[in-house]
Amino acid sequence: MTQSHVVGGALDACIGVPDLVAAIGYWELFGYRVGDIGGLDAAAAKRLYGVDSAARMVRMWHQDTDHGLIRLMQWEQTTGPGLGLTPFKTVGNRWTAAEVLKISRIIAHAKYRRDSGAPITIFHPDAVPAPGTSRDSFRRVISAAIEMAVLQPYYRQVLFERADFPSPLYGKVNPGSILQGSQFTHCCVVTRGVSRDAFDFYDQVLGMVKSGDFDIPYNEIGSSGKDIFQLGEGEGFHMHRFDDPRGGEGLGKRSGRVIFFSFRDSVEMPDLRAASRPGALGLCLYSWRVHHIEKVREIVLKAGATQVSEVLPNEFGERAITLVAPDSTPWTLIDAVDTVAVAG
Repeated sequence: MTQSHVVGGALDACIGVPDLVAAIGYWELFGYRVGDIGGLDAAAAKRLYGVDSAARMVRMWHQDTDHGLIRLMQWEQTTGPGLGLTPFKTVGNRWTAAEVLKISRIIAHAKYRRDSGAPITIFHPDAVPAPGTSRDSFRRVISAAIEMAVLQPYYRQVLFERADFPSPLYGKVNPGSILQGSQFTHCCVVTRGVSRDAFDFYDQVLGMVKSGDFDIPYNEIGSSGKDIFQLGEGEGFHMHRFDDPRGGEGLGKRSGRVIFFSFRDSVEMPDLRAASRPGALGLCLYSWRVHHIEKVREIVLKAGATQVSEVLPNEFGERAITLVAPDSTPWTLIDAVDTVAVAG
């Protein structure tokens, strides 16, 4: 069995924003609150993130959770606008998913913003079957999650409301927030033409738990998935899914997973990986905590990771490295010793 170097679920989603105050206000709607505050000068940011610009950063906590956090990054000089409103079916695209108490509240809020002139695309909700229910089962309908997506210049979110199936370890809604959301329960990446062996990096090298590795043909994708991805006839994908090594009980196990949607080379889609890196606006990076960061750096180098930084203090004083995994996804890994009090 591969030794697990990672600790817990995906720690935070790093998002470049032009205005920290406005961004903080947005995520507070979903139950987040200001936690760690820090920054880097241009020289330090260049060494760790490869970005020749000073920046201020805020990590937003969500209740007492130890994963699924949001890290806001305001660069003095951004490297670009990021993905903006480009489609979900874009190489280099990332998004977060979270539970909300009422999808109807999200729809009303999103439509109000859109009608007020905000650039926003709303993918209307659809039922997604509960795990373990057969394809034509009545329980498949009544035990569904209602899922929708919201696309904005800096934020890409899939939001779901559960119906009749509890999963207490998969997201924890903050009922006192305006939009009554949970921490992000999983984060996603779109790739194309990547060999399946490249994804061995996550379980065989880092020690995440592989919980999904299967083809999803076009005819088995629900209408919401076809709509969000704007799939052409016959366009399916392969899903690689990796979980928190702690595992869990219940239908959804634990939140904090990462999911890769890997398309075939033949599927036409823009490749904007270079536009969704640290320094740009929008979601650019995910992080995990690891045991013994210096040892992990040696391990990922031997496993074929590229652009691996030295072990350096990040904006919050945590020892960290950045790297690009063999499937071309950038990551930051943080020594778990430095993040034990992340949730306050």
